[in-house]
Amino acid sequence: MQISFLCAKHSDWVYGHPQEAVCFLARDEFQGTTLFYGGEYRESIPYLGCAFDITAILLEVEEGQNRQLVKKMQTLAGFICAAYEVLGLVEYQQAMNLRVAALMTALSYQEVYAKQSPKVPSGSGGGNFNAN
Repeated sequence: MQISFLCAKHSDWVYGHPQEAVCFLARDEFQGTTLFYGGEYRESIPYLGCAFDITAILLEVEEGQNRQLVKKMQTLAGFICAAYEVLGLVEYQQAMNLRVAALMTALSYQEVYAKQSPKVPSGSGGGNFNAN
């Protein structure tokens, strides 16, 4: 089972408007945590899930370099998994845990790649050689 919360249209919008998406992330996180702490677990999941998906996309856009987003992703996943647990939705909880594990693995690979990639000094022209 794969689990996602944003439809393709909204996911595409987040990719194209990452700065604006931060506002929707904050709104959905606030609404979801408010519902969660109010004991309205089922109602909190869509909001927390949308916030999670936005966070995952922003992490991808920023190539995993924003540690605050990594922490936010883990926190949101914790809320979502706790809500699924309270509701007895073990399969959904497991699917969410697998998704987080896959994202964390992808982030690890991005970090390794970023460390191994050669850095081209800015202004160097990336290989303009004088052929004289």
